[in-house]
Amino acid sequence: MAAPNARKPRVLIVEDDPDMLELLAAFLEKAGYEILKAEHALAAVCTIVRRLPDLIVADIRMPIMDGFALVRELKASRDTAGIPVVAVTGMDTPEYREAAFEAGCAAFVGKPIDPATFCAQIGELLKRASV
Repeated sequence: MAAPNARKPRVLIVEDDPDMLELLAAFLEKAGYEILKAEHALAAVCTIVRRLPDLIVADIRMPIMDGFALVRELKASRDTAGIPVVAVTGMDTPEYREAAFEAGCAAFVGKPIDPATFCAQIGELLKRASV
């Protein structure tokens, strides 16, 4: 059992669809995580600078900078290279899966999302990252 003052694992959700952003946040908040939110990659970078997350859930198809570009940028920096990134997309194809893993994602989740499976995946990735 965690100490009473132990910090909850911090998860940043990067999603341009406000309804999906709130849905993912609700799933993960209920599972006991501290949630940070960003509606696009640039906002995500600003959030990461202020409050380094333990894990990032990123949509792939976003305006300005897509999720693949965001992951490549994160993996190129020593400060953020170790943060696991979970790709989330409605484009669940072999090509998108391959591109996500080539960019550096630790996992890939297709929409629609099953809350129990999703939260279990996040928990497993955080455990592997020793958070």
